[in-house]
Amino acid sequence: MIEIDRESITPMYLQLASALRERIRRGEIPIGRRIPSHYELEQETGGVVSRRTIKSAIETLQAEGVVRGVQGKGVFVIAKPDAPQPPDGPEGDRSAE
Repeated sequence: MIEIDRESITPMYLQLASALRERIRRGEIPIGRRIPSHYELEQETGGVVSRRTIKSAIETLQAEGVVRGVQGKGVFVIAKPDAPQPPDGPEGDRSAE
């Protein structure tokens, strides 16, 4: 089940993209594997998100180079997402040094 917080200030499509990105990062959806279909994602979110929201989440992952759509086949993982960075970037905040 994918948890989507309807009350969050983070848009639902970004919450969904983050959940998929995390599944890919953890290897639950390995490189070369198809991600769940729009219908499957709709079911996994308990019907909370629309197909347009799902499409926006997938477009976000495509723009990041994590997934690629193949006409008539689905959307496939092509790369692992970058590891999350600390809020101040990879080196941390060094302005106080």
